[in-house]
Amino acid sequence: MSPAPFMWPELRKLLDRFCDGTTKVADATNEEPALPNPQPLPFTTTRAMDALDRGAMTSLLNTQAHRLLNLHEVTTTGTGLLNPACEQIPRRLKDLELASHSRIYAYRFDQVPSFWGQIYSDVQVLSAFHFLLEQLKRQSPPEQFQAFLKALDEVVACLDRSLIITGGCGILKNTWIEGTFKIISAAWKPYAVYGPDVEFSTKEPYGRPPVTSPCTRRQGWTMDKFERYMSIGHSLTVETGQIGIQPIVFTDLTKDTWPAIVERRWFRPNYLLSHTVGGRRLVPVEIGLSYVHSDWGQQLLSFKNFLVGYIDNRLTVDHAVCDTAEPIPMLSRVPGYLAQHDLFRQIPALRNDILVPDFCWATVPGHPLNKDKVRPKLEVPALNVWFGSAGTTTPLHTDSYTNLLCQVVGTKYVRLYPPQADKYMRPFKNNPEGADMSNTSTIDLGAVYGWDKCTTDDMSSDGEAAELIEQIKNELSTVEYFDCILEPGDTLLIPIGWWHHVRSLSVSLSVSFWWN
Repeated sequence: MSPAPFMWPELRKLLDRFCDGTTKVADATNEEPALPNPQPLPFTTTRAMDALDRGAMTSLLNTQAHRLLNLHEVTTTGTGLLNPACEQIPRRLKDLELASHSRIYAYRFDQVPSFWGQIYSDVQVLSAFHFLLEQLKRQSPPEQFQAFLKALDEVVACLDRSLIITGGCGILKNTWIEGTFKIISAAWKPYAVYGPDVEFSTKEPYGRPPVTSPCTRRQGWTMDKFERYMSIGHSLTVETGQIGIQPIVFTDLTKDTWPAIVERRWFRPNYLLSHTVGGRRLVPVEIGLSYVHSDWGQQLLSFKNFLVGYIDNRLTVDHAVCDTAEPIPMLSRVPGYLAQHDLFRQIPALRNDILVPDFCWATVPGHPLNKDKVRPKLEVPALNVWFGSAGTTTPLHTDSYTNLLCQVVGTKYVRLYPPQADKYMRPFKNNPEGADMSNTSTIDLGAVYGWDKCTTDDMSSDGEAAELIEQIKNELSTVEYFDCILEPGDTLLIPIGWWHHVRSLSVSLSVSFWWN
């Protein structure tokens, strides 16, 4: 290995950070591992395996951390002796990744022992470090940047898998990963190459459902007026059973204050790509018509692949940062939806483009008809992003919180039914061993009203489908509802307990705020 007296400064900073992080993993895993959870779960075969494997996994992780530090020293200084066992690093890290990943999915999501998340998260960081070092081996200074670019896809993917799958709960916390992404972005941005600065398509290829019972549109409300409205409406429902709180479209909460809208930042693919390391950041994408259909699934995709493959078929590699070697797929006929994802926790830089509406700090009542549906109080509003092409839908469902749905890019159609309509909504039966789907209706409104073809899985023939559709349509004809079209800058109040069906009419990007 030849000496490396010079190194591109940004790359040196990144390597130093990985070295410091790996040292922390090595030091921490020298200690006795903590118990997986503060409160023990019932004894199972899986937990018995956990108890046996914890020490072995920690020891294996510690060994790989020390070997990586040896590899780093030899690679960056050109001196020292390389441990021959360093050749086994990728295999051992893959063993740790597969083992911890399988343990994470052996439990119900809310009962995963934190230890397995920690192992998985730290393995991703060490894997990113190893991949970067491997690309830099024997590279002279003029070749360092190209080696950095070659490693970038995998380095970014590893760090994002840690954030998305475990929330970055390793010894190296999510704050360490966020800081590392800042260094990566700073190193990459000066050399980024962009295509034409176009905006997303505004076409609505499937048309608009007719708005037949429009939501009231309001502006100029104070916090006091909003709280009075929510309180009086709640009391009316509790005392009389009438619809007291109705959905409202506020037209002045975001339009003139959010940089995402005012400066049209989120309307431009290049802007979003520039904040996702040229589209390399991974995002969890729902593939399929909606989560109630049998063909539905989830994939981790690069943001760029998501944009080009599922959002806007006018976008090509020439419209984006074009220094990635990752293949770009053709536009899929199957919808892809970045749905209910806390993108701001994963990519904090985008958080600066929006503001939490003041109403989200208002005191609001709980469910008016069912106290069992009251959730523990949220300390701060929960933020989620919804990003999809024309035709992506969220099936008829209810939220456990009061919701402000803020439209940023494109248009959406929303239809809402009040809590009083529960008996008509035909919810899925709750499965204690799986995901609770009791807040989701089995009714496909797109099929019932002809907005799209019938895709209900349990209809075995066209005759049965037509009969069921007619029956549901007759039932719903007696139920009061509200609907609206959301344009950029519109904010829809969805009161707790209200059933709502949402469909994107064009390329659409929205942010929801849940609070109680």
